[in-house]
Amino acid sequence: MKRVSLFCFLCVSAILGACSITPACAGKMAVPYTDPAYFSKVPFGARSHWLQPWRATLETVPASTFINGIGINLNVPAGSSDLVCHMLAKHGFRRARIEEGWGQSNYDDESKLNNASSFAEQLLACKKYGIRPLILLNAHQGAPCPVRFFALRLLAAAHKGDTTVTLSDVSKIVPKHSGLSNLTDYWAAEDLISSVDGNVATLTKPLPKDIAAGVDIPAATLKYRPFSAPGTPDEVATLAGWDTYVTTVARFVSATLGTTGSSDQGFDMEIWNELTFGDWFLYINKYYGAKIENYDDNAIWGNLVKDTAALATNDPADFAGVQFGDGFANTIPWPASSQEPSRIAAIDKHPYHGLSTYGEPAKDQHGTVIDALGNVDTSGFEPSYSAVFPEYFGTDLQTETVIRDCGPITSSLYGTPHGRYARPGNPCSVWITEVNLGPKEDIPDIAPDRAMWIKAKDAARYFCFYVNKGVTQVDLFAAAGGDTDLGMVKDSFLTYANQKGASYPVSDTVYTSMPLTIVGRIVAQMQAGIDPKLTTTRPLTVDSVSDTHDHFQFAGDAAPNHPNLYDRDVLAILPFQSSAKRFVIPYYVMTRDVYKDLAPEAFTVAVSGFNGNRAKITAYDPMNDRAVPVKVVAKNGLGATMLLTAVDYPYLLVVDGG
Repeated sequence: MKRVSLFCFLCVSAILGACSITPACAGKMAVPYTDPAYFSKVPFGARSHWLQPWRATLETVPASTFINGIGINLNVPAGSSDLVCHMLAKHGFRRARIEEGWGQSNYDDESKLNNASSFAEQLLACKKYGIRPLILLNAHQGAPCPVRFFALRLLAAAHKGDTTVTLSDVSKIVPKHSGLSNLTDYWAAEDLISSVDGNVATLTKPLPKDIAAGVDIPAATLKYRPFSAPGTPDEVATLAGWDTYVTTVARFVSATLGTTGSSDQGFDMEIWNELTFGDWFLYINKYYGAKIENYDDNAIWGNLVKDTAALATNDPADFAGVQFGDGFANTIPWPASSQEPSRIAAIDKHPYHGLSTYGEPAKDQHGTVIDALGNVDTSGFEPSYSAVFPEYFGTDLQTETVIRDCGPITSSLYGTPHGRYARPGNPCSVWITEVNLGPKEDIPDIAPDRAMWIKAKDAARYFCFYVNKGVTQVDLFAAAGGDTDLGMVKDSFLTYANQKGASYPVSDTVYTSMPLTIVGRIVAQMQAGIDPKLTTTRPLTVDSVSDTHDHFQFAGDAAPNHPNLYDRDVLAILPFQSSAKRFVIPYYVMTRDVYKDLAPEAFTVAVSGFNGNRAKITAYDPMNDRAVPVKVVAKNGLGATMLLTAVDYPYLLVVDGG
């Protein structure tokens, strides 16, 4: 990130006029802070270093939405859930994502769960501390459905490419349901056994490797066949099994939480995890060497969502108050709110992104580039900088911007309407059910304290940015994961919590990570004086942003369509309203590289939408738990102009009494 003031070669606004999308020089934006063109000028398939789709709209979000949107993936060992949930709840976390895969259903009695004890422990901890569980429904290929695991011993050596194996015992084999496991991946019944003749088993695809005689091969029997062509007997049976699984989990959760029969069962569900791994059970043809069914195997992505939505609609008692998210959307851009059944409350996203490098050498240059004026850029110019920051998918650096689905503007992707309101009369929000940055991935030898500082900045930015931009739940990954990697809870506390008989410490300061600390402080500011019934908020307008330093994130080439990306262009101002007269407004410079700390910078910002004559205006630094300076330059009954200090994580501007 450059911190040098440059001579302004051209005043773009004077040359191009006020309609230009590009910012002017001389330390002040010449265009509105908010303009739908910042989103609409970058079609799907294109990207832009300059246009900021998150500035297409500016909404004031109820502070209660922020408070209720703070979540995490609960992945801690059995026995430690109570203390970990205690710590999480104390620092503002209200949601916990817990996976309960189909493979946990009992093979002989599908109304029972194999992991009932440990699952109940997690649920009871959530209940005790006011955390709402989000149950991940999944069928990972390693244990995709009710399954029996066993071993098969080879009587004779088998070789790569063989389609038969000779076994010492075939008594446990169920043809077309049993198979050899874990040959190339963690994958139950990866190579199915189609038939048995004596001790010879015929496989559905050639062996991928040699196996010596006398070796015990992991094997499994799947109660249900992998998802197949719609309408086939296999598909009908597997979908029925899925419905039994979903109902069993729902009933177990409500019974454990004590919510059975209530109007809100007290939990939500996510349908599927990702399409990047563990998803072979979705496709019958993956279990065969040649296709046995000729159909669009991706149809299951929508069909399983529709089936689950219909199940919930037809069984209102077991699913009362349960919201569903479409997890198939986590890693693909195609699902849209306009396509979702009415029972689906959200499409889900996993907007992970690591370090990208632009410029020379060219590492991440691809696709059509839109310049600062909103035109296709054929010049070949690419600014040089590194990008690793939480809001990556809130920008247009990659065409799959989350803004397309969480924002209020409806747009078309190959004829399909996308956007929060693209489903008329029944808005469909976005849940981010996994996201984080692991510093160790980019800096292997990073010190734990430094890693925690970076993760604290990231956590604050993830929550403040995405919840303000239309996401209603953000679940960081994860509670456990390592001090220098993805873990949000300190390793030392996880070790302590896992000790038999441990109780919550009287003082938890030494055990509390910086990410949890900063989240807790932001939540506390949002909660102060909150009106939980506030749903209609007052719109605020950012009228101008200027500075005297001209600091920037990357340098342009002095052409009007390739300006510097100034820090003022990426000054995120994210209004929340906690009561009729109180606003809490996170603001920060959306730096492109979170590993480089930003020294405090001054900006003059004019905001309207509140009575500046009556308002008390303060600012708070949640990382350091201290007030930061705010100078009111001008004020009137419509708003105020303020001299603010900003860094690369959210300070909170509090407007009280206005």
